[in-house]
Amino acid sequence: MMTATPVVVSVDLGKSSSRAVVSLPHGREHSATLGGVAALGDGGRASAVRVIETIALLPEALLATVTACGVGAAGTLTDPEAARHVARAVRNEYGFGTAATSDIITAHAGAFAGGVGVALVAGTGAVAAGLSQEGELRRIDGWGPDIGDLGSGSWIGREGFRAVLFAAARPDADALARRLDEMTGGLDPVRWVAAGDNPAGRLARFAPHVLDEAEAGNARALGIVDAAISLLGATATAAVTDAARVSTLGGLTRHPWFAARLTAHLGSVGLDVVEPDGDALAGARLIAVRTDLPHERHIHRA
Repeated sequence: MMTATPVVVSVDLGKSSSRAVVSLPHGREHSATLGGVAALGDGGRASAVRVIETIALLPEALLATVTACGVGAAGTLTDPEAARHVARAVRNEYGFGTAATSDIITAHAGAFAGGVGVALVAGTGAVAAGLSQEGELRRIDGWGPDIGDLGSGSWIGREGFRAVLFAAARPDADALARRLDEMTGGLDPVRWVAAGDNPAGRLARFAPHVLDEAEAGNARALGIVDAAISLLGATATAAVTDAARVSTLGGLTRHPWFAARLTAHLGSVGLDVVEPDGDALAGARLIAVRTDLPHERHIHRA
């Protein structure tokens, strides 16, 4: 007798976006997206509301067939009660069993299809999570832009800003300075960053320009990128538990030149770089239907 394929809602909630996908048999999907939750530390209340709002955008008829939900929410790895609150809130709202955890856990589960290794996420922020078969988790960085996120998009953008500002008194402004001027509309860079409600996000917007200039041979940009790659390599290495294989994810890794350079460096420091099997949404789906993964001790169910 064949077991029916479960209908699962997967949610990936970050600081910039909230994405929900309902996965149907035969690979069909329906998705919905809202803005993320920048303010954390409220016990998961804002995160729960946003997850519920995002799921509500999915077709009502499909939600009636859902049997399980998996949620990866930023900020819950160090706040387990917030994850428990999210799981209970979704279960109370929709009635289906819900598993909630940190977005780095779902990213890891998706990247390794529930297996072990190190997930190195390099986007606006940066974090590495290493997991052993026994469920030992070693998280390095993900400490925010004030004291961490080394080598991330916000870090690269900040260093690009600094390079331009240090050279501002020189008459021979290069392409990096011109790119910054175009991005900020000619406004003072310091004021431009301060004017937004998400400074790290604003800084990260400059990272693709720095990467492009580095690829083109700009010496200042290349120095920044090489430093970022070295920092990311140290972060990944420190997260190794018992499996020295690493999978890279995040917005920076979608830049082909940067991704190739990062992969080469990780290999040079003794890490086995593997392609991710899936993304954080795939990991959220996995934790919704599996309880036998090494990630289980970091998952909260309702």
